[in-house]
Amino acid sequence: MPEGDSLVRLAHRLDPVLSGRTLLRTDFRVPQWATLDLSGRTVDAVRPRAKYLLMELGDLTVLSHLKMEGRWDIYPDDGGRPPRWARPEWQARCVLQTAEHQVVGFQLGLLEVVPTAEVADRLEFLGPDLLGPGWEDPEQAERLLAESVQRLEQDPDRMIGTALLDQRLVSGIGNIYRCETLLLAGLDPHRPVSSVPDLPGLVLIARDLLRSNVPPAAPARGAQRTTTGVRPDPSAPYGVRVVVPAPRPAPAGRSLPGRRTPSYFVYRREREGCLRCRGPVRLEELSDSSAVQEEGSALARQLWWCPHCQR
Repeated sequence: MPEGDSLVRLAHRLDPVLSGRTLLRTDFRVPQWATLDLSGRTVDAVRPRAKYLLMELGDLTVLSHLKMEGRWDIYPDDGGRPPRWARPEWQARCVLQTAEHQVVGFQLGLLEVVPTAEVADRLEFLGPDLLGPGWEDPEQAERLLAESVQRLEQDPDRMIGTALLDQRLVSGIGNIYRCETLLLAGLDPHRPVSSVPDLPGLVLIARDLLRSNVPPAAPARGAQRTTTGVRPDPSAPYGVRVVVPAPRPAPAGRSLPGRRTPSYFVYRREREGCLRCRGPVRLEELSDSSAVQEEGSALARQLWWCPHCQR
């Protein structure tokens, strides 16, 4: 599943290309929408909602979810000649053509066309979006934080390591941010939600890590995701302050061999060790058969964590 910051960066790339443009041709390559023609409509906006992408066209919205393999690519129009796609044509699920560009969705895990007035109901199951605009307003942010905590506390015996991935409770956190947030908080992922000493603080760490990897803190394209831009701060939740914008790791091609700045503390570091204590990182499969994530996906994901730092 994508992380919530991936959808924000994607929307920042697509919106300038599509917003305000008239669609000259549309091609939906899924059975349910195969006969749908949205040509002649103007794209009002492209925006993210948690891990979903919304392309708004008046009274209709194209709703998509990348799942594991999906992506949206942009190709410039070359004098009317078909652009050379970077992926095989059989992987294309949606083609949107304007006078200047062709936007193609490949291997989309979900593709729907929903009346715009019904989008809110369609996504009502989602918990507060940690990258939603409401966090910019202090009063709304307080309400969103309280709702996030309330939803997490609904099942106090559930492992915090699986609860953070449940998009019905709080949305936008993927596996990377789940692992890194718990490491920064020093929490064993197996402990129950009821034993987490500061749930609001945990949510805020995840939110700030996400925000440090989206515009304006990070560019929409080319920036390497990082969760290591933090500093000690006794007044911050769990004594950790996320630096926004975060210092970016050097690209692999521009760093000295063996000296590349690590992007994560524990995620996929089972060979290198924990970036905090240099101790061994444990890799395991953490599942929760009693719950589902989004769109019916079971919560069974690989988990990286440090038994020394997360007690």
